[in-house]
Amino acid sequence: MDERENIRESDTAESRKENPGRGKKILLAAVIFIVAVAGAALYMIASNLPPKGYKEYTVQKEQYFVEYSDEYDYGEVLTIEYPCLTGIEEEMQGRLNTLMYDAAMDRTNYWHFFPSDEVKEFQREHFTFFCSDVNCDVAFHSQYLLSMNFEEIYCTGNPVWMTNLTERTLTVDLLTGQSYELSDILEINSDFIRLWDRVYSEEVGDELGSDETIEMLLSWFLKEDAQLNEVYQFRPSFYVTEDKNFVIGIFFDPILEKSITYEPTYRGFKVEISAEDLEPFRKESEFWDKYDKSETAGEVLPCQEKKENLWLGEGAGIWDWEY
Repeated sequence: MDERENIRESDTAESRKENPGRGKKILLAAVIFIVAVAGAALYMIASNLPPKGYKEYTVQKEQYFVEYSDEYDYGEVLTIEYPCLTGIEEEMQGRLNTLMYDAAMDRTNYWHFFPSDEVKEFQREHFTFFCSDVNCDVAFHSQYLLSMNFEEIYCTGNPVWMTNLTERTLTVDLLTGQSYELSDILEINSDFIRLWDRVYSEEVGDELGSDETIEMLLSWFLKEDAQLNEVYQFRPSFYVTEDKNFVIGIFFDPILEKSITYEPTYRGFKVEISAEDLEPFRKESEFWDKYDKSETAGEVLPCQEKKENLWLGEGAGIWDWEY
């Protein structure tokens, strides 16, 4: 070893003696840098992963049942099926159960439990009793989403002369509690209505599709028909099927005198459309991210001891009445 190398080693040894913490500082900085890089990498990975969602939960169907009572000036016969959710975060569970219960009770609340002054006046003139039969189908249940359909038969005062058939839908996010409307997830425009109308025409075997029809349907889906809005509540709706298709419909519930039917009347139109056909109309929505990543989860249990409605249930006298 020559003299210059001896001098460098001597200088290094002296440097260590003078700065004993320098090596530790370098090591600490290196560790901090590695941790920071690793943290950033983990954040990037986590941000690109779907939320965990819920695999194990239960939707138990229940029924609100009343077979006459003395509580009102008119009779009531109610058989209203609704879903009850358990197995997710408690506060969110309560919020969603309220949404689902209220959806099942929608027409009963409007006509019976919480009537406006106008409805009360209508009751005094027409009501013998109020009758409602609601059936619920929770068609789609994933780790993120619940999607369901409520089919209802109800009469506003008399089961012979005032029987209406309608539907409602509800699609909710198990993680955020959001309820998705049709306009939240799809662009409702003339091209969308043409798609909807084409599928409907194919299903019923009748070609519609005129410009006048498209304009009318669009005004219904957008709730922009001012004249009809005075006598009907328009409900653009959707629910997701078990196969991840979309049932999209427009239903209109009558207000006051428009509920007088003289025979049972179905108040709506609906079609089933594939997700692929709806691709051009997708809006930016958290719904689609969760829908695309959804897999079947949870369990839906049938209503125990479900009662048939005396007036409107399967095989009831209303269906044999001579009009």
